[in-house]
Amino acid sequence: MNATWQALSREAATASEHLAIGVTALGKANYAQPAYYGQAFFALTIGIERSAKLALIIDHFLTQEKFPPISEIRKHGHNIRELLERIDEIASRYNPSERLPRLVIHDQIIAILSDFATNITRYYNFDLITSKSGSVSQSDPNSAWFQHVMLPMIKEHSLNRQMEKRGYNALIIDELINGKALVSYHSEIGENITSVYEASMKKAIADITIPYVRLHVMQIVRFIGRLLSALGYSAQETGSEVIPYMADFFRIYNNDDKYFKTRKTWSIYRL
Repeated sequence: MNATWQALSREAATASEHLAIGVTALGKANYAQPAYYGQAFFALTIGIERSAKLALIIDHFLTQEKFPPISEIRKHGHNIRELLERIDEIASRYNPSERLPRLVIHDQIIAILSDFATNITRYYNFDLITSKSGSVSQSDPNSAWFQHVMLPMIKEHSLNRQMEKRGYNALIIDELINGKALVSYHSEIGENITSVYEASMKKAIADITIPYVRLHVMQIVRFIGRLLSALGYSAQETGSEVIPYMADFFRIYNNDDKYFKTRKTWSIYRL
């Protein structure tokens, strides 16, 4: 357990736990608790970036028998899309059966997170506040996530029946307390929410789609975790004493789709 081994272990733990924090926060996000969107985006982008750079470093060590200079790693910046493409190339050599998932919804997730990580949308609120015209050219990341990740899940996974049932219940509740409650919220896309019915339906979208949103995010995370595990195993086969078992940090993501849909709270540490 030399200094390099310890540094790689700390980095793997940090990266993996940020992925866990991100997906846990994502399961809590809705129009009434928008801070969870920000928490999820920050944690997921940090987790993906650091995990991908860790894969690049270990792969370089395995192929060149030395670690790359820090300038080689820093040149990738915070570009999540580029980093995932790079490690997908690595996966073709170490784990060809497990590649980066590339459905349209995965591409949307990666695009939104990559824009956030590269500061295109990370400072959306500040940009809006300080803009002289009161508007910015880039979309709110919360709005982009709602429109391009959450809403498509309803059609893709045939969730209309569930939405209809929630709509019926929302109408009943709205009639019962109409005029007795003051509702004042904004949706993820900036719409005013002024009735119990509207509030209930927007919450329904989050409640119904989040298992499927979590599933698709975790499919990307699973790819990363399995690649790092494969890299760790390859390092052990060479007799290396500086690369720790990566599977120790990423094994919680080595699960099937059904498990991803149902587990809400994630951590690499026992809860």
